[in-house]
Amino acid sequence: MTDRVDELLERLRSRPADHSLDRLEAGVWSRIEGAREVSFGRTLQVQLAVTCGALLLGLAIAKFAAVSAMPEPLMSEIVVLSDDSVLAPSVRLAGGT
Repeated sequence: MTDRVDELLERLRSRPADHSLDRLEAGVWSRIEGAREVSFGRTLQVQLAVTCGALLLGLAIAKFAAVSAMPEPLMSEIVVLSDDSVLAPSVRLAGGT
């Protein structure tokens, strides 16, 4: 089978080229660059849309979860941090209670 492939390659090499291949590489690279620029613009738009959608979804979930899960006074970060402040390493090392 490799003899058949070699024979076909020899026949192909012996035939004259029907098109000039001088500018082939430059043409291919220009098309790749054009596609890359279009792709980058679309990718940026999609990433921005996904980010905004995720933020809006997170805010909506947080709002609805906060309404039903816990009362309003417990939603403060200060209350949450003060509950465990006695367990902080800095407080424990200083001998605090």
